[in-house]
Amino acid sequence: MKNTVLFLLLPLWLASCERRELTFYTEAEITVTADWSRADQQEENQYGATLIFYPQDGGTPRVVLMGDRTQTTVRLPDGRYDAILFNRSFDEFGTMAFRGQEQLHTLEAYALQTETRYGTKIITAAPGKLASAVIRDFEVTDNMLGNYAPAGARSMADCPDGNCRLQFTPLPLTRKVKVKLHITGINNIKQATCQLSGVPLSVYLHDGSTTHAEKGVQEFEVEDITPDEDFAANGTLSGTIHLFGLPSTEEVQIKVRALLKDNTTVIEREVENIEANEEADGSGVTTLHIEADITEPLPDVTISEDSGFNANVDEWGQENDTEIPI
Repeated sequence: MKNTVLFLLLPLWLASCERRELTFYTEAEITVTADWSRADQQEENQYGATLIFYPQDGGTPRVVLMGDRTQTTVRLPDGRYDAILFNRSFDEFGTMAFRGQEQLHTLEAYALQTETRYGTKIITAAPGKLASAVIRDFEVTDNMLGNYAPAGARSMADCPDGNCRLQFTPLPLTRKVKVKLHITGINNIKQATCQLSGVPLSVYLHDGSTTHAEKGVQEFEVEDITPDEDFAANGTLSGTIHLFGLPSTEEVQIKVRALLKDNTTVIEREVENIEANEEADGSGVTTLHIEADITEPLPDVTISEDSGFNANVDEWGQENDTEIPI
């Protein structure tokens, strides 16, 4: 009778062994969190983020889209990885695009809206805010595999000292620049555009470098035309832009093109006595302030009473429609 019972239980024992083999896990679950407080992107909270794991053995990168840009979980096989996190996704920027996604050190953001005029590339729509963080040499070990399994089936899976967690703190890649230009004859200006030369056309996401980037010109509209309180003919033109990087001291040149209030006259002026100073806001974000003079006064013109649709603005460049998040 004893032998008979053992014989009948043998199939159940064999089946349980087969079931135990099915609980062999090949991946570990990694918790990812991100602190965006130093990225200068308070208005970006409604957007997600992109997380990319690059296997150090040269395998295919794994792209994870984070709907909640502050946290997610991802499962990875054993191996060593380099990981990068940046705001939004590849397709959510209206003014920049990406290339070199195959490797971490070649991942690059570049200006999407450019024109070539007189042999010079001009960025007609400034890149938006971009921030990233990199964690290198992250290892998924054998004893981390299956850490998400039920406790009874977890076997030796373990995550000592938080080894199954990654914490990113993205920092700005694009530089914030505020331009303020002093001019005489501001009472004659209807609208104005500035061009800042020596600006990088791209930036590498893994370290924010622009050393090998092609240089060009950044074009931007003047946001404020403000006359002086004491003398209305004098005043300042100012605007704020974000750049992939800053021009070197010897490359800094600013040109202003202004449409005057007669709706016909377009004047160009070179900017002189340029001063540049960096200012930190205490949270790690640095703004470059550029202040300069337009020494040659603008001519007086008769203000046009028409709507301005007859203005002659040749060579202002092609109009670009840019989607601005609200």
